[in-house]
Amino acid sequence: MKKVVLILIISLFAFAKEYSIIAFSTKTFNKKAAQKFIARFPNGVVKQYTRFVEYKIEPFGSYQEARSYLVKVRKYYKHPLIIPYNPNLGIVLYPKNKESFVKIKKRNVKIVSQVVNTEKNNKNKWLPYCKNECGCKIKKRYSWEINKTVILSSLNIKVKDYLKNENNKTVVLKGQNNRPHISENNKTVYENNICQLPSFSNYIFYLDIYGNLFKGQKDKKRLFGDNENIKLGIMYEKYFWNNWKFFTDSRIILSRNNYSGDISNKIYLDINELYIRSFCLNCDLANILIGRKKTEDFRSWWYDAPLDEIMIFNEYNLFTYQLIAATRINNETVTDDNSPKAKLKNSSFFILHSNYEYFYRNNLGFYYIYEHSKPNDGHVKNRKLSFLGIDLNGIRKNIFYWLNLGYSGGKIDKYTKTYRSEGYGFDIGFKAPYSQKFSYAASYAFGSGSNYFTQPYIATNYSDYLNKNISFRYYGEVLNPILENLHIVSLYGIYDMNPRESILASVHNYRQDVKKKSYFNTRYFYPTSGKSKDIGKEIDFVYQYYIEKQKKLKIGAGYFFGGDAFDYLKEKNAYRIFLNYRYYWK
Repeated sequence: MKKVVLILIISLFAFAKEYSIIAFSTKTFNKKAAQKFIARFPNGVVKQYTRFVEYKIEPFGSYQEARSYLVKVRKYYKHPLIIPYNPNLGIVLYPKNKESFVKIKKRNVKIVSQVVNTEKNNKNKWLPYCKNECGCKIKKRYSWEINKTVILSSLNIKVKDYLKNENNKTVVLKGQNNRPHISENNKTVYENNICQLPSFSNYIFYLDIYGNLFKGQKDKKRLFGDNENIKLGIMYEKYFWNNWKFFTDSRIILSRNNYSGDISNKIYLDINELYIRSFCLNCDLANILIGRKKTEDFRSWWYDAPLDEIMIFNEYNLFTYQLIAATRINNETVTDDNSPKAKLKNSSFFILHSNYEYFYRNNLGFYYIYEHSKPNDGHVKNRKLSFLGIDLNGIRKNIFYWLNLGYSGGKIDKYTKTYRSEGYGFDIGFKAPYSQKFSYAASYAFGSGSNYFTQPYIATNYSDYLNKNISFRYYGEVLNPILENLHIVSLYGIYDMNPRESILASVHNYRQDVKKKSYFNTRYFYPTSGKSKDIGKEIDFVYQYYIEKQKKLKIGAGYFFGGDAFDYLKEKNAYRIFLNYRYYWK
């Protein structure tokens, strides 16, 4: 099989006209399997070279376009390849009528859906394929399904990487019910690769440099400051016992803080992540992770923090779930803005999160979180809260949409008063393309003030959900508020300069739900006066250049214009400028 793949790839390069994402199958053509493939990828086609079937997504005019699309669909593949190809080669097996499936004409225009002639095809066209039908105990598997056990570091899998490991030896994959054959160097290899991994290890070093300049509001004294840190770290992973992985991300940090002339310097060891986890236990329905893990949800609206935890989870089926019991043995010692939300020592959390992909690239999720946190941040000393929520997100007709809807209930003990939380909040928005490189987005977020809705203490509202090339604080780089007693209307513009560089600009308008004296997320803001609902406006710019596992450069700036709620201050505006550079090497 490997020789055939190699010969095909070489021949396709020789006569290449376009790019394609492919997955070869060792099985003969099966119409039912082909129908499921087309249901999952409407712009797919099934071809045959000799006796081998090729499941293909096509066509793309450039490698960058194919790579960008593969980022979205790679989890449904076993061994995805991006190769140049001649579209005239091979015999099209399914669908025979090319007018009955979606075809990508140009990447800068919307996908055009052709009319399906029969009512039956119309009805079943978008039915998602339930991958539970291909569990470990069921023999009927297709190679275009995800391989739950092989982790590949590159989207563009070269032939030599596909056939050989770093030591120039044939990779041996042992699996359940695998059918062995002999390779050219008389090494035994296995074709089906079910549920087991070879033992190997990998490591990478990195240098991370961060600088932050902040000028806050002014009353009797000026609140200003800056902080820098240099992190020298190593990420190491080791696969063992066929189904297990050890991973750690540890670094030495040199940190300098300057708050209103109070300068401190520290050097210390930080364990960002350190855990062991399983693969494909119980047919991948219940894997386990133990240790410190950076745990985050899709948009960091519910949780995003390195926690010491035990997690039982399922991550590859259409229906996924996480059951997490977590604490924090020691405080977070470093964050990009030294936020008081980092102080989580001796806090405890229980998290249940489930998600169902009910339609291709469309998801519905459910959350329950119990939090007993002891932040001791100068304002809050104890929180016992329960959170319930749903998350809806997906893509329809090139428009990306999202909805977070949540409820919080329980007690919040502050040093001045005990509050009862029985409120609700939501965040709804969309992103739409304007051209091939430019897109725009808008959102509206609300957290009730009269019944006091709040987010979990481990939420950061820091994510890359609008563009995978760039991460940002989507409620503002300067104010960076928790969503409580607030209306936030936001507009975004995203410009992709090229596949590696992006610029994001955002405008936010903040308004209280109920007039209250409120503190925000950083020490550079005074409480509001409680006499006006007008908090103010903010404008942000973020630039990011990013090559995965090589280097990252991020530069950003934001300016906050204080509203009527800060009229009692001598100066109510604030700004923040930051820079982050990271470099990886082996």
